[in-house]
Amino acid sequence: MKTTFIRFTALLAMSTFSAHAEDAQGYWRGSVANALPVSVQFTRSADGQWEGTLSVPTQNLVTRVEKLVVTPDQIDFALPKFKATYSATWNDKDQAWNGTWMQGGPAPLVLTRTTGAALKPQRPQEDAIAAGPLPYTSSDIVFDNAAGSATLAGTFTVPQGKGPFPAVVLIHGSGPISRDGDVFGHQTLLVLADHLSRHGIAVLRYDKRGVGKSTGTRQDATMLDLAADAEAAVRFLRGRAEVDVRRLGAVGHSEGGLIAPLLASRDPALAFVVMLAGPGIRGERLLVEQQALLAAARGVPAAIVARERALNETLYAAMVAAPDLAGARREATRILGDAEQRGDMPPGAAASLVERFGTPWFVGLMRYEPAPVLQAVRQPVLVLNGERDLQVPAAMDLAAIRTALQGNPRATIREMPGLNHLFQTAKTGAGEEYAQIAETFAPAALATISDWINATTR
Repeated sequence: MKTTFIRFTALLAMSTFSAHAEDAQGYWRGSVANALPVSVQFTRSADGQWEGTLSVPTQNLVTRVEKLVVTPDQIDFALPKFKATYSATWNDKDQAWNGTWMQGGPAPLVLTRTTGAALKPQRPQEDAIAAGPLPYTSSDIVFDNAAGSATLAGTFTVPQGKGPFPAVVLIHGSGPISRDGDVFGHQTLLVLADHLSRHGIAVLRYDKRGVGKSTGTRQDATMLDLAADAEAAVRFLRGRAEVDVRRLGAVGHSEGGLIAPLLASRDPALAFVVMLAGPGIRGERLLVEQQALLAAARGVPAAIVARERALNETLYAAMVAAPDLAGARREATRILGDAEQRGDMPPGAAASLVERFGTPWFVGLMRYEPAPVLQAVRQPVLVLNGERDLQVPAAMDLAAIRTALQGNPRATIREMPGLNHLFQTAKTGAGEEYAQIAETFAPAALATISDWINATTR
Protein backbone atom coordinates (compact mmCIF):
# COMPACT_ATOMS: atom_id res chain seq x y z
CA MET A 1 0.00 0.00 0.00
CA LYS A 2 1.23 3.45 -0.77
CA THR A 3 1.17 6.23 1.82
CA THR A 4 1.41 9.98 1.59
CA PHE A 5 3.71 12.05 3.76
CA ILE A 6 3.24 11.86 7.52
CA ARG A 7 1.64 15.10 8.65
CA PHE A 8 3.32 17.01 11.45
CA THR A 9 2.20 19.93 13.60
CA ALA A 10 5.58 21.11 14.92
CA LEU A 11 6.24 24.83 14.45
CA LEU A 12 9.35 26.33 12.91
CA ALA A 13 11.43 28.77 14.91
CA MET A 14 12.43 31.24 12.21
CA SER A 15 16.12 32.13 12.03
CA THR A 16 17.23 35.69 12.60
CA PHE A 17 20.50 35.26 10.73
CA SER A 18 20.89 37.09 7.45
CA ALA A 19 20.92 35.18 4.17
CA HIS A 20 23.85 35.11 1.75
CA ALA A 21 24.29 33.76 -1.75
CA GLU A 22 24.51 30.01 -2.21
CA ASP A 23 24.50 27.76 -5.30
CA ALA A 24 21.70 25.27 -4.67
CA GLN A 25 22.91 22.74 -7.23
CA GLY A 26 23.63 19.29 -5.81
CA TYR A 27 22.28 17.07 -3.05
CA TRP A 28 20.65 18.19 0.20
CA ARG A 29 19.24 16.23 3.12
CA GLY A 30 17.10 16.96 6.12
CA SER A 31 14.24 15.71 8.27
CA VAL A 32 10.68 17.03 8.32
CA ALA A 33 9.93 17.96 11.95
CA ASN A 34 13.05 15.96 12.89
CA ALA A 35 11.06 12.79 12.21
CA LEU A 36 10.84 12.05 8.47
CA PRO A 37 14.17 11.89 6.57
CA VAL A 38 14.10 13.40 3.09
CA SER A 39 16.65 14.36 0.44
CA VAL A 40 16.46 16.74 -2.50
CA GLN A 41 18.62 17.05 -5.61
CA PHE A 42 18.64 20.36 -7.48
CA THR A 43 20.06 20.62 -11.00
CA ARG A 44 20.34 23.54 -13.42
CA SER A 45 20.51 23.09 -17.19
CA ALA A 46 22.77 25.04 -19.54
CA ASP A 47 19.91 27.42 -20.30
CA GLY A 48 19.38 28.16 -16.61
CA GLN A 49 16.29 25.99 -15.98
CA TRP A 50 16.11 24.45 -12.50
CA GLU A 51 14.77 20.98 -11.72
CA GLY A 52 14.41 19.19 -8.40
CA THR A 53 13.80 15.62 -7.24
CA LEU A 54 12.66 14.80 -3.71
CA SER A 55 13.16 11.37 -2.10
CA VAL A 56 11.53 9.94 1.01
CA PRO A 57 13.23 6.54 1.49
CA THR A 58 11.01 5.28 4.30
CA GLN A 59 7.93 5.83 2.13
CA ASN A 60 9.43 4.45 -1.09
CA LEU A 61 8.83 7.80 -2.75
CA VAL A 62 10.88 9.58 -5.43
CA THR A 63 9.13 12.46 -7.16
CA ARG A 64 9.84 15.59 -9.17
CA VAL A 65 9.04 18.84 -7.42
CA GLU A 66 6.93 21.46 -9.17
CA LYS A 67 6.76 25.27 -9.21
CA LEU A 68 10.45 25.30 -8.33
CA VAL A 69 11.98 28.77 -7.82
CA VAL A 70 15.65 29.05 -6.90
CA THR A 71 17.57 32.23 -6.15
CA PRO A 72 20.93 32.64 -4.39
CA ASP A 73 19.13 33.02 -1.04
CA GLN A 74 15.68 31.46 -1.51
CA ILE A 75 14.15 28.11 -2.52
CA ASP A 76 10.45 27.43 -3.05
CA PHE A 77 8.72 24.38 -4.53
CA ALA A 78 5.44 22.50 -4.38
CA LEU A 79 4.12 18.95 -4.53
CA PRO A 80 0.51 19.51 -5.61
CA LYS A 81 -0.29 15.78 -5.56
CA PHE A 82 0.45 15.72 -1.83
CA LYS A 83 -0.88 19.23 -1.12
CA ALA A 84 2.55 20.18 0.16
CA THR A 85 4.90 23.14 -0.26
CA TYR A 86 8.39 24.08 0.93
CA SER A 87 9.93 27.52 1.35
CA ALA A 88 13.43 28.19 2.70
CA THR A 89 16.08 30.89 2.96
CA TRP A 90 19.83 30.39 3.01
CA ASN A 91 21.47 30.70 6.42
CA ASP A 92 25.14 31.41 5.95
CA LYS A 93 26.08 30.74 9.57
CA ASP A 94 24.43 27.30 9.58
CA GLN A 95 25.37 26.62 5.94
CA ALA A 96 21.83 25.36 5.47
CA TRP A 97 18.48 26.11 3.89
CA ASN A 98 16.24 26.89 6.86
CA GLY A 99 12.64 26.45 5.85
CA THR A 100 9.09 25.37 6.46
CA TRP A 101 7.34 22.32 5.10
CA MET A 102 3.60 22.95 4.76
CA GLN A 103 1.21 20.00 4.56
CA GLY A 104 -1.90 20.37 6.64
CA GLY A 105 0.22 22.45 9.01
CA PRO A 106 3.76 23.89 9.24
CA ALA A 107 6.78 21.77 10.12
CA PRO A 108 10.50 22.64 10.12
CA LEU A 109 12.76 21.27 7.39
CA VAL A 110 16.41 22.28 7.38
CA LEU A 111 18.40 21.10 4.35
CA THR A 112 22.18 20.68 4.59
CA ARG A 113 24.52 19.79 1.75
CA THR A 114 25.47 16.19 1.16
CA THR A 115 26.64 13.99 -1.72
CA GLY A 116 25.07 11.33 -3.88
CA ALA A 117 27.51 8.79 -2.45
CA ALA A 118 26.53 9.69 1.11
CA LEU A 119 22.85 9.23 0.26
CA LYS A 120 23.41 5.81 -1.28
CA PRO A 121 22.23 3.24 1.29
CA GLN A 122 24.28 0.20 2.24
CA ARG A 123 23.09 -2.80 0.24
CA PRO A 124 25.73 -5.54 0.63
CA GLN A 125 23.78 -8.26 -1.21
CA GLU A 126 23.21 -6.05 -4.25
CA ASP A 127 26.79 -4.77 -4.18
CA ALA A 128 28.06 -8.36 -4.26
CA ILE A 129 25.93 -9.10 -7.34
CA ALA A 130 27.20 -5.97 -9.08
CA ALA A 131 30.81 -6.89 -8.28
CA GLY A 132 30.43 -10.27 -10.04
CA PRO A 133 31.44 -12.54 -11.59
CA LEU A 134 28.06 -14.25 -12.02
CA PRO A 135 27.83 -18.06 -12.27
CA TYR A 136 24.90 -17.85 -14.68
CA THR A 137 23.97 -16.15 -17.94
CA SER A 138 21.63 -13.16 -18.01
CA SER A 139 19.74 -11.90 -21.05
CA ASP A 140 17.10 -9.26 -21.71
CA ILE A 141 13.92 -10.65 -23.24
CA VAL A 142 10.41 -9.55 -24.25
CA PHE A 143 7.15 -11.49 -24.44
CA ASP A 144 3.59 -10.53 -25.31
CA ASN A 145 0.27 -10.70 -23.55
CA ALA A 146 -1.71 -9.99 -26.70
CA ALA A 147 -5.07 -10.34 -24.95
CA GLY A 148 -4.02 -7.75 -22.41
CA SER A 149 -2.49 -5.38 -24.96
CA ALA A 150 0.87 -5.45 -23.23
CA THR A 151 4.43 -6.33 -24.17
CA LEU A 152 6.45 -7.27 -21.11
CA ALA A 153 10.21 -6.78 -20.89
CA GLY A 154 12.34 -8.72 -18.48
CA THR A 155 15.52 -10.57 -17.62
CA PHE A 156 16.07 -14.32 -18.00
CA THR A 157 18.87 -15.89 -15.95
CA VAL A 158 20.07 -19.45 -16.64
CA PRO A 159 22.51 -21.48 -14.52
CA GLN A 160 25.76 -22.67 -16.03
CA GLY A 161 25.98 -26.30 -16.97
CA LYS A 162 23.85 -28.80 -18.81
CA GLY A 163 20.12 -28.10 -18.87
CA PRO A 164 17.23 -28.12 -19.11
CA PHE A 165 16.78 -26.63 -15.64
CA PRO A 166 13.91 -26.17 -13.23
CA ALA A 167 12.57 -22.65 -13.69
CA VAL A 168 10.37 -20.03 -12.06
CA VAL A 169 8.50 -16.88 -12.95
CA LEU A 170 8.81 -14.20 -10.27
CA ILE A 171 5.55 -12.28 -9.71
CA HIS A 172 5.69 -8.86 -8.07
CA GLY A 173 3.74 -7.38 -5.23
CA SER A 174 1.50 -4.32 -5.63
CA GLY A 175 2.67 -1.01 -7.04
CA PRO A 176 4.83 0.10 -9.97
CA ILE A 177 7.52 -2.53 -9.52
CA SER A 178 10.32 -3.25 -11.98
CA ARG A 179 11.93 -6.59 -12.84
CA ASP A 180 14.47 -6.01 -10.05
CA GLY A 181 11.78 -5.41 -7.43
CA ASP A 182 12.82 -1.84 -6.61
CA VAL A 183 11.14 -1.02 -3.29
CA PHE A 184 12.36 1.17 -0.43
CA GLY A 185 15.85 1.37 -1.91
CA HIS A 186 16.15 -2.40 -2.25
CA GLN A 187 16.13 -4.70 -5.28
CA THR A 188 14.31 -7.67 -3.81
CA LEU A 189 13.63 -9.63 -7.01
CA LEU A 190 17.19 -9.14 -8.25
CA VAL A 191 18.56 -10.66 -5.04
CA LEU A 192 16.04 -13.52 -5.14
CA ALA A 193 16.70 -14.27 -8.82
CA ASP A 194 20.46 -14.20 -8.28
CA HIS A 195 20.22 -16.66 -5.40
CA LEU A 196 17.95 -19.06 -7.28
CA SER A 197 20.10 -19.09 -10.43
CA ARG A 198 23.21 -19.69 -8.31
CA HIS A 199 21.37 -22.77 -7.02
CA GLY A 200 20.49 -24.32 -10.35
CA ILE A 201 17.14 -22.64 -11.12
CA ALA A 202 16.39 -20.58 -14.23
CA VAL A 203 14.47 -17.38 -13.46
CA LEU A 204 12.32 -14.97 -15.45
CA ARG A 205 11.58 -11.63 -13.82
CA TYR A 206 9.93 -8.76 -15.68
CA ASP A 207 8.88 -5.13 -15.45
CA LYS A 208 5.23 -4.85 -14.47
CA ARG A 209 3.00 -3.52 -17.23
CA GLY A 210 3.45 0.22 -17.66
CA VAL A 211 6.76 0.13 -15.75
CA GLY A 212 10.28 0.28 -17.13
CA LYS A 213 10.44 -1.16 -20.63
CA SER A 214 7.04 -2.92 -20.43
CA THR A 215 4.11 -1.46 -22.29
CA GLY A 216 0.45 -1.55 -21.29
CA THR A 217 -1.50 0.50 -18.78
CA ARG A 218 -0.91 -0.26 -15.10
CA GLN A 219 -3.28 2.38 -13.74
CA ASP A 220 -6.46 0.62 -14.89
CA ALA A 221 -5.17 -2.95 -14.52
CA THR A 222 -6.86 -5.34 -12.11
CA MET A 223 -5.25 -8.28 -10.37
CA LEU A 224 -6.74 -10.52 -13.07
CA ASP A 225 -4.96 -8.45 -15.74
CA LEU A 226 -1.69 -8.88 -13.86
CA ALA A 227 -2.37 -12.61 -13.60
CA ALA A 228 -2.76 -12.75 -17.38
CA ASP A 229 0.67 -11.10 -17.72
CA ALA A 230 2.16 -13.77 -15.43
CA GLU A 231 0.50 -16.50 -17.50
CA ALA A 232 2.15 -15.00 -20.59
CA ALA A 233 5.49 -15.26 -18.78
CA VAL A 234 4.84 -18.96 -18.10
CA ARG A 235 4.06 -19.51 -21.80
CA PHE A 236 7.31 -17.78 -22.71
CA LEU A 237 9.35 -20.11 -20.49
CA ARG A 238 7.64 -23.16 -21.93
CA GLY A 239 9.10 -22.19 -25.28
CA ARG A 240 12.71 -22.01 -24.01
CA ALA A 241 15.05 -24.94 -24.54
CA GLU A 242 16.86 -24.14 -21.28
CA VAL A 243 13.71 -24.86 -19.25
CA ASP A 244 12.43 -28.25 -18.13
CA VAL A 245 8.71 -27.61 -18.54
CA ARG A 246 7.92 -30.44 -16.10
CA ARG A 247 9.75 -28.45 -13.39
CA LEU A 248 8.36 -24.99 -14.07
CA GLY A 249 6.68 -23.05 -11.24
CA ALA A 250 5.66 -19.61 -10.02
CA VAL A 251 7.02 -17.60 -7.08
CA GLY A 252 4.90 -14.65 -5.96
CA HIS A 253 5.41 -12.03 -3.26
CA SER A 254 2.53 -10.23 -1.51
CA GLU A 255 -0.05 -9.59 -4.28
CA GLY A 256 2.06 -11.95 -6.38
CA GLY A 257 1.35 -14.50 -3.65
CA LEU A 258 -2.32 -14.26 -4.66
CA ILE A 259 -1.54 -14.51 -8.37
CA ALA A 260 0.81 -17.53 -8.21
CA PRO A 261 -1.80 -19.97 -6.78
CA LEU A 262 -4.40 -18.53 -9.17
CA LEU A 263 -2.13 -19.57 -12.06
CA ALA A 264 -1.69 -23.03 -10.55
CA SER A 265 -5.46 -23.50 -10.10
CA ARG A 266 -5.96 -22.74 -13.81
CA ASP A 267 -2.92 -24.64 -15.11
CA PRO A 268 -2.47 -28.22 -13.80
CA ALA A 269 0.81 -28.48 -15.74
CA LEU A 270 2.43 -25.84 -13.55
CA ALA A 271 4.74 -27.85 -11.30
CA PHE A 272 4.74 -25.90 -8.03
CA VAL A 273 3.92 -22.62 -6.28
CA VAL A 274 5.81 -20.50 -3.75
CA MET A 275 3.75 -17.92 -1.81
CA LEU A 276 5.87 -15.27 -0.09
CA ALA A 277 3.67 -13.22 2.25
CA GLY A 278 0.72 -14.11 0.05
CA PRO A 279 -2.66 -13.21 1.61
CA GLY A 280 -4.91 -16.03 2.76
CA ILE A 281 -7.86 -13.89 3.83
CA ARG A 282 -10.27 -11.63 1.97
CA GLY A 283 -8.71 -8.34 0.94
CA GLU A 284 -11.26 -6.27 2.82
CA ARG A 285 -10.30 -7.86 6.15
CA LEU A 286 -6.59 -7.83 5.43
CA LEU A 287 -6.48 -4.12 4.59
CA VAL A 288 -8.23 -3.14 7.81
CA GLU A 289 -5.75 -5.14 9.88
CA GLN A 290 -2.75 -4.01 7.85
CA GLN A 291 -3.50 -0.31 8.21
CA ALA A 292 -4.12 -0.59 11.94
CA LEU A 293 -0.87 -2.48 12.57
CA LEU A 294 1.24 -0.11 10.46
CA ALA A 295 -0.28 2.94 12.16
CA ALA A 296 0.40 1.52 15.61
CA ALA A 297 4.00 0.75 14.59
CA ARG A 298 4.42 4.42 13.58
CA GLY A 299 3.44 5.44 17.08
CA VAL A 300 -0.09 6.62 16.29
CA PRO A 301 -2.05 6.79 19.59
CA ALA A 302 -4.27 3.78 20.29
CA ALA A 303 -7.46 5.85 20.33
CA ILE A 304 -6.77 7.19 16.84
CA VAL A 305 -5.86 3.70 15.57
CA ALA A 306 -9.18 2.39 16.91
CA ARG A 307 -11.11 5.26 15.30
CA GLU A 308 -9.41 4.70 11.94
CA ARG A 309 -10.02 0.94 12.17
CA ALA A 310 -13.74 1.52 12.69
CA LEU A 311 -13.83 3.96 9.77
CA ASN A 312 -12.00 1.53 7.49
CA GLU A 313 -14.26 -1.37 8.45
CA THR A 314 -17.32 0.70 7.55
CA LEU A 315 -15.76 2.08 4.38
CA TYR A 316 -14.48 -1.19 2.94
CA ALA A 317 -17.62 -3.15 3.78
CA ALA A 318 -19.76 -0.57 1.99
CA MET A 319 -17.47 -0.52 -1.05
CA VAL A 320 -17.44 -4.31 -1.30
CA ALA A 321 -21.24 -4.46 -1.01
CA ALA A 322 -21.72 -1.89 -3.79
CA PRO A 323 -22.98 -3.36 -7.08
CA ASP A 324 -20.24 -1.86 -9.26
CA LEU A 325 -17.21 0.44 -9.27
CA ALA A 326 -19.33 3.59 -9.59
CA GLY A 327 -21.36 2.51 -6.57
CA ALA A 328 -18.19 1.79 -4.59
CA ARG A 329 -16.90 5.29 -5.37
CA ARG A 330 -20.21 6.83 -4.27
CA GLU A 331 -20.06 4.97 -0.96
CA ALA A 332 -16.45 6.02 -0.45
CA THR A 333 -17.33 9.65 -1.21
CA ARG A 334 -20.20 9.58 1.27
CA ILE A 335 -18.40 7.85 4.14
CA LEU A 336 -15.11 9.71 3.80
CA GLY A 337 -16.92 13.01 3.30
CA ASP A 338 -18.78 12.48 6.56
CA ALA A 339 -15.49 11.67 8.32
CA GLU A 340 -13.94 14.86 6.98
CA GLN A 341 -16.93 16.87 8.18
CA ARG A 342 -16.51 15.37 11.66
CA GLY A 343 -12.88 16.44 11.68
CA ASP A 344 -11.58 12.87 11.62
CA MET A 345 -9.32 13.70 8.67
CA PRO A 346 -7.76 16.89 7.24
CA PRO A 347 -9.70 19.06 4.76
CA GLY A 348 -9.40 17.73 1.23
CA ALA A 349 -8.28 14.26 2.35
CA ALA A 350 -11.58 12.60 1.46
CA ALA A 351 -11.37 13.42 -2.24
CA SER A 352 -7.78 12.20 -2.37
CA LEU A 353 -8.68 8.90 -0.69
CA VAL A 354 -11.64 8.32 -3.00
CA GLU A 355 -9.25 8.55 -5.96
CA ARG A 356 -6.85 6.17 -4.23
CA PHE A 357 -9.43 3.58 -3.18
CA GLY A 358 -12.00 3.91 -5.97
CA THR A 359 -10.03 2.05 -8.63
CA PRO A 360 -10.75 -1.29 -10.33
CA TRP A 361 -7.58 -2.74 -8.80
CA PHE A 362 -8.33 -1.70 -5.22
CA VAL A 363 -11.99 -2.70 -5.25
CA GLY A 364 -11.09 -6.01 -6.88
CA LEU A 365 -8.45 -6.66 -4.24
CA MET A 366 -10.92 -5.97 -1.42
CA ARG A 367 -13.40 -8.44 -2.90
CA TYR A 368 -10.91 -11.20 -3.65
CA GLU A 369 -11.31 -14.43 -1.67
CA PRO A 370 -8.09 -16.51 -1.70
CA ALA A 371 -9.56 -19.62 -0.04
CA PRO A 372 -11.49 -21.10 -3.02
CA VAL A 373 -8.42 -20.70 -5.24
CA LEU A 374 -6.10 -22.29 -2.69
CA GLN A 375 -8.49 -25.22 -2.28
CA ALA A 376 -8.24 -25.86 -6.03
CA VAL A 377 -4.42 -26.03 -6.03
CA ARG A 378 -3.17 -29.62 -6.25
CA GLN A 379 0.50 -28.86 -6.90
CA PRO A 380 3.18 -28.66 -4.20
CA VAL A 381 2.97 -25.31 -2.38
CA LEU A 382 5.51 -23.56 -0.18
CA VAL A 383 3.98 -20.82 1.98
CA LEU A 384 6.27 -18.45 3.89
CA ASN A 385 5.36 -15.53 6.12
CA GLY A 386 7.61 -13.34 8.23
CA GLU A 387 6.87 -13.38 11.96
CA ARG A 388 7.10 -9.56 12.00
CA ASP A 389 5.11 -8.94 8.83
CA LEU A 390 2.63 -6.12 9.56
CA GLN A 391 1.24 -5.94 6.02
CA VAL A 392 0.19 -9.58 5.80
CA PRO A 393 0.18 -10.59 9.49
CA ALA A 394 1.49 -14.12 9.86
CA ALA A 395 -0.85 -15.31 12.61
CA MET A 396 -4.14 -14.61 10.84
CA ASP A 397 -2.73 -15.24 7.37
CA LEU A 398 -1.17 -18.65 7.96
CA ALA A 399 -4.16 -19.90 9.94
CA ALA A 400 -6.43 -19.18 6.97
CA ILE A 401 -3.99 -20.72 4.49
CA ARG A 402 -3.59 -23.88 6.59
CA THR A 403 -7.35 -24.31 6.56
CA ALA A 404 -7.60 -23.74 2.81
CA LEU A 405 -4.71 -26.11 2.01
CA GLN A 406 -5.57 -28.85 4.50
CA GLY A 407 -6.59 -31.12 1.62
CA ASN A 408 -3.22 -30.70 -0.13
CA PRO A 409 -0.67 -33.15 1.33
CA ARG A 410 2.13 -31.40 -0.58
CA ALA A 411 1.71 -28.04 1.12
CA THR A 412 4.51 -26.72 3.35
CA ILE A 413 3.65 -23.73 5.54
CA ARG A 414 6.24 -21.89 7.64
CA GLU A 415 6.52 -18.76 9.72
CA MET A 416 10.01 -17.25 9.42
CA PRO A 417 11.24 -15.90 12.79
CA GLY A 418 12.21 -12.24 12.94
CA LEU A 419 11.38 -11.38 9.31
CA ASN A 420 9.18 -8.58 8.01
CA HIS A 421 7.00 -8.27 4.90
CA LEU A 422 10.04 -7.96 2.61
CA PHE A 423 11.70 -10.96 4.31
CA GLN A 424 14.33 -8.78 5.95
CA THR A 425 15.61 -9.40 9.45
CA ALA A 426 13.70 -6.68 11.33
CA LYS A 427 13.28 -5.30 14.83
CA THR A 428 9.61 -4.30 14.65
CA GLY A 429 8.32 -4.93 11.13
CA ALA A 430 7.31 -1.27 10.72
CA GLY A 431 7.30 0.07 7.18
CA GLU A 432 9.74 2.82 8.17
CA GLU A 433 12.38 0.12 8.80
CA TYR A 434 12.41 -1.23 5.24
CA ALA A 435 14.74 1.38 3.77
CA GLN A 436 16.91 1.56 6.90
CA ILE A 437 17.79 -2.16 6.95
CA ALA A 438 20.92 -2.97 4.92
CA GLU A 439 19.80 -6.54 4.27
CA THR A 440 17.58 -6.91 1.20
CA PHE A 441 16.50 -10.54 1.64
CA ALA A 442 17.32 -12.71 4.63
CA PRO A 443 19.70 -15.56 3.69
CA ALA A 444 17.61 -18.02 5.71
CA ALA A 445 14.55 -17.24 3.61
CA LEU A 446 16.52 -17.47 0.35
CA ALA A 447 17.89 -20.86 1.34
CA THR A 448 14.45 -22.13 2.37
CA ILE A 449 13.03 -21.21 -1.05
CA SER A 450 15.83 -22.69 -3.17
CA ASP A 451 16.15 -25.85 -1.04
CA TRP A 452 12.41 -26.50 -1.27
CA ILE A 453 12.25 -25.93 -5.04
CA ASN A 454 15.22 -28.21 -5.68
CA ALA A 455 13.87 -30.91 -3.36
CA THR A 456 10.39 -30.67 -4.93
CA THR A 457 11.65 -30.83 -8.51
CA ARG A 458 14.47 -33.33 -8.03
